[in-house]
Amino acid sequence: MNLKQLEVLKAIVATGSTVGASTILGISQSAISRHLTGLEAEIGFELFIRDKGRLIPRPEAKALVPEVEELTEVLARVRRKAADIKAGASGDTLLRVAFPHSITTTLLPKVLSRYFELHPKAVVETLSGPYGAIEQMIQARSADLGFVRLPTEDQSFKVRPLLRGETTCVMPKGHPLASKEQVELKDLARNDLILLGRQRTARHELEYELRNARAPHHCRVEVHSVEAACACAAAGLGVAVVPALIASFFRSPEIVMRPFRPARISEYGIITLPSLPLSKRAEDFVALFADEVISKATGTVRIDG
Repeated sequence: MNLKQLEVLKAIVATGSTVGASTILGISQSAISRHLTGLEAEIGFELFIRDKGRLIPRPEAKALVPEVEELTEVLARVRRKAADIKAGASGDTLLRVAFPHSITTTLLPKVLSRYFELHPKAVVETLSGPYGAIEQMIQARSADLGFVRLPTEDQSFKVRPLLRGETTCVMPKGHPLASKEQVELKDLARNDLILLGRQRTARHELEYELRNARAPHHCRVEVHSVEAACACAAAGLGVAVVPALIASFFRSPEIVMRPFRPARISEYGIITLPSLPLSKRAEDFVALFADEVISKATGTVRIDG
């Protein structure tokens, strides 16, 4: 077995799918499947139960994960340290930040521009991925701070609550629901829906409430990012129910956003390791980010005091 196979094992256990593992590791879904097949062939037994696109870890897979995590995290730290030495970046100037992809490509460049005005000699590495992957980056020390939805899966982080946001419905311009000031659960009945991935808790909660309300609906498109949900809505494929904080970065003339009721409140914050307090420069970065997101996002308030 090789390190890449072990990284694939860890990523699939964390995400429950080859799609999620592909996002974390930055390699194709087919490559993920090849590495998993090779690992299972070498050890002589299946590690996962295949169930309608999901990969459910067997007890044998879970038993291997702690050993794999220890090995991959140590090697990752060695690689990062070697890269830092080669690049001439010291701990005093280098800041690693992890954000969802949608923020990395929209809001973060402006924050970085303001940050470099304060610290011209600083070096920043930006990492992106889903919230679960960001938690893993912090645990592995591949990032100094990460922006995630709260509460975290892992309770060992130092958490700084930062923002609170509602949920919004995104639909094509001219859609019948666009005439309403707010969209209620019953309004989604008999509509084509654009839903976020099945591994998300919010997705399961929404579908559960729709079934209880006996509101017939159809998931026409399943996506794995708010950006994709907004793009599909703009193309007239249906109505998306997504976090207002992220959706506000993808406003366009082709879509309309309406508050979703009953209100679904999500909190977001910065996580770090308790043993690694943030530097003054990192604190400056967090403050700049909070100011920028409040100035750009809708349906969001700052809660960090």
